[in-house]
Amino acid sequence: MHYLALTFPGGLTITPPNGVPRGGLSYLQTVFRNALAIIVVLGIFLLVIYLVWGGIQWITSGGDKAKVAAARNKLTWAIVGFIVILLSFFILNVIGYLFKVNLLQFP
Repeated sequence: MHYLALTFPGGLTITPPNGVPRGGLSYLQTVFRNALAIIVVLGIFLLVIYLVWGGIQWITSGGDKAKVAAARNKLTWAIVGFIVILLSFFILNVIGYLFKVNLLQFP
């Protein structure tokens, strides 16, 4: 594994002091995995809230066609968001397979 470092002509390499993270590809992969985990958890949390909100809005609509349509629209977009989350997992699996990197291994 190669770490990122500053190299000058003549072979002089500057490395960070001890205790400072040096980064590298494994570090970038860890950052990407953590960001992906946070985004997925946040997306699922918002999906559940949006589904519950749309369901409550539908129940409390009282038969008003405009309120039912608004609730149906909210539920439809929540389901579309769920499909987008599933498609993102599929796309990340394909990209990981092509580049031989496991992007979905959460910490």
